[in-house]
Amino acid sequence: MRFLKKKIALANAHRVHHQARIINEDNSKKVQKLSCVSEPYRATKNIVKNYGRAISSFALSNLALPYLDVILEREGLSIHRFTQYIRQIKGSIDGLSHFRSTILVGRSDGHQLAANKRAFMALSEVFIKYFSVNWIYNSRVLHKEAHLKFRFKMLRRIHRPDLFTYLKGKN
Repeated sequence: MRFLKKKIALANAHRVHHQARIINEDNSKKVQKLSCVSEPYRATKNIVKNYGRAISSFALSNLALPYLDVILEREGLSIHRFTQYIRQIKGSIDGLSHFRSTILVGRSDGHQLAANKRAFMALSEVFIKYFSVNWIYNSRVLHKEAHLKFRFKMLRRIHRPDLFTYLKGKN
């Protein structure tokens, strides 16, 4: 745990160093921010999108096969149809509503689509529980601490996709 905390602290120090520039004007130093959007907003802006695409990539990888065999057998799906479904939705996940629609089983969904959504929901749970920390620290995600913080919120939202209407509370 000490190692992770130290890694987060170093990443934050590196980010702060690169976000501000020191400008010398008349022997006085001024700090100029590069953006007018607040840092907490930028840190949490794409969390659902990043998680959704990472879960889709995980579902298509070899790491998911041991879990996928059990899940697909329980749902009565073939691996070929499930991977077709994942490839179809992978590029379309660009926000909360799109990710929610990939896991929320609707009344008008057919048996095949409902089974695909349930399998994707189960695989999402496996990813967040066992593989998300490794993904966060080995990916290009800039705001690692925010992604770690919202990991369990994502897990709770995946368990109850009908209540998945927001990720952050009002500040």
